[in-house]
Amino acid sequence: MKSAASWLRSSLWSSMVLAVALSVTGCVGAVDRADFDAAMQSRGGGMTTSLVRDGLAALSARYGVAEVQVTSVDVAPVETLDVTVRNPAKPDQLDQYTFDGEWLSDPSPVMVSALEDLDARAFRIGDVPALGRVEALVDDALAHSGVDGGRVTGISVNRTEGFWPTVMDDSPPVLHI
Repeated sequence: MKSAASWLRSSLWSSMVLAVALSVTGCVGAVDRADFDAAMQSRGGGMTTSLVRDGLAALSARYGVAEVQVTSVDVAPVETLDVTVRNPAKPDQLDQYTFDGEWLSDPSPVMVSALEDLDARAFRIGDVPALGRVEALVDDALAHSGVDGGRVTGISVNRTEGFWPTVMDDSPPVLHI
């Protein structure tokens, strides 16, 4: 059984630990939500190289291969990666996945026409070096838009005749008179 002095020391110690914890986790340097959102948008809104890298690593692990073949990659703000993957076990089938930075969705089958040439459409992420520098793509797009207040709304890669990452932005309209 604890003595009164022991109980008092224990209570004081617990109170000190609680006070320190509360002071350390307080709102020192808190940022207004609108300012936070603006800063996040100016930095690509969560579109990062690590999002692409981690998403593709999760897909490779899911299929048990070193690298998956894909037919499209879409990177969106707020850490969203949508990928259409060519199933390595059944190369005539495509599966759609979404990755949010931590969680990989279950596959959704994608309808494929018998006339589609999946060999011509499929590529590996290593074939698109720009996806290894997503932050630089966002920065370049914003710098070259020539419009203040623009924001990148997505990056999309798919293969037609050749393939290039397409960076979409949502810049305010410019009125030419």
